[in-house]
Amino acid sequence: MSPFIHRHFAQQLGLPLQYERVLAPLHGFAQTVAALKAAGVRGANVTVPFKFEAFGLASTHSESATFAQAANTLKFLQDGQIVADNTDGGGLCRDLDRQLKAMNLSLSVCQVLMIGAGGAASGCVAAFHAHGVQHLTVLNRTSAKARALAERAEAIDMPAAGGALDSPPSQFEVPGAPVVIVNASSSSLGGQVPDIHPDWYARAVLAYDMMYSAEPTAFMREARRCKPDLPCSDGLGMLIFQAQLAFEAWIGQSPDALATLQAVRQHLLTNKG
Repeated sequence: MSPFIHRHFAQQLGLPLQYERVLAPLHGFAQTVAALKAAGVRGANVTVPFKFEAFGLASTHSESATFAQAANTLKFLQDGQIVADNTDGGGLCRDLDRQLKAMNLSLSVCQVLMIGAGGAASGCVAAFHAHGVQHLTVLNRTSAKARALAERAEAIDMPAAGGALDSPPSQFEVPGAPVVIVNASSSSLGGQVPDIHPDWYARAVLAYDMMYSAEPTAFMREARRCKPDLPCSDGLGMLIFQAQLAFEAWIGQSPDALATLQAVRQHLLTNKG
């Protein structure tokens, strides 16, 4: 969806922007980046499996990229330097704050339960810290991996704890702040549901799945089954807002992300068949 998104951004601002997909050879990513720079391209988004290599190519790194040791956004400077960022976490936080605002809340007064401890989860920790999240709990099938990510979060002064996927809130010394549940696992891709303790849903004010589709994801359906009045969201807003952050870095202007979100949602619904 990225070309559609960035074209919509450019149309809003009346800019003659070109954003295209480029397939880099598995062992030729650095050469692909060099060719883009030589062609005068301002920057690039990067997806798997090149996010770690993209981080290594850069000379300057944002806090989010440094924490994740991975980059999804590169900015090419005129002096030949490369700036690396990881806008996924910032995009997620912008969308979470947008939805929490309707409840007269913000991330700064909430705690986050994050399901999963892989690259998607790691890319969000620094952004949670920057947005003032009260506490981060990481749950994962492999509890040691969850605890390791929580320890890394604490190293940047983000209060955190980690444990097994089915751990209840009572197992941790978590604050009484409202809970935002973020599914950073890939479970919804296979129509599966993370088996977390139902007490988390009881305490939650928002359930958010990083995956997105035309229909509610398996995680969203499970959250609503456990707590019918719980606001739920897929990750389409995260996709739009992380793109907005990249666009701002490259162009220096900020498009209306909500207008683009509406257009992309309509596109998905129209083409779901």
